[in-house]
Amino acid sequence: MDLKAFENLELIPALVEQNKLLLERLNKLVPPITTKNEVAKFLDKSESTVSRYMQEGLLVEGTHFYRKNGRILVFIEDAITDFRNKRSKGLAYEKIKI
Repeated sequence: MDLKAFENLELIPALVEQNKLLLERLNKLVPPITTKNEVAKFLDKSESTVSRYMQEGLLVEGTHFYRKNGRILVFIEDAITDFRNKRSKGLAYEKIKI
């Protein structure tokens, strides 16, 4: 077995700590987008526009959001980010047929 593969193991704790610090900084720069208000701000739209997107099928339950306890809307951050990226390219305005 080659011992050179293990010579940098002592760096792992420092890398883990640096990763934690970077994630904390990133979370300060990128606020959460799990509520309708946060999604509206993220998309630079009003909450009523977000509601309309939901009614029209542009934001789809199970893909872009889900209902916690059957009532509370929880948006899925990665899906909302993807929606915004597609919208900026003109791709998110195709209504989904259910």
